[in-house]
Amino acid sequence: MQAIKGMVQVGGSTYRIVRLSASLYEVVRVLDDTCVGSFRCAPELAVEATTIDADLLREIARTAIRGAKTSWMGRLPSSHSSELPSAPRT
Repeated sequence: MQAIKGMVQVGGSTYRIVRLSASLYEVVRVLDDTCVGSFRCAPELAVEATTIDADLLREIARTAIRGAKTSWMGRLPSSHSSELPSAPRT
């Protein structure tokens, strides 16, 4: 499922950040509704530019991350009951 995470402005252009899956985002230039590339933010930042320079896409990704336009997916506790906190007793 795709979810629009927000917009960022870099170098005088506005880009839409679209979440494709966990840690994977597509970048769309709003001016002409063109996908300019994608980026991953875990385990480390990686960009795949299609129609713009990779350095520009990296700056767009960094701006999106700094501006909280990406979702952080933390680890959930293990399903082992010994590791889960117990309910308070009444």
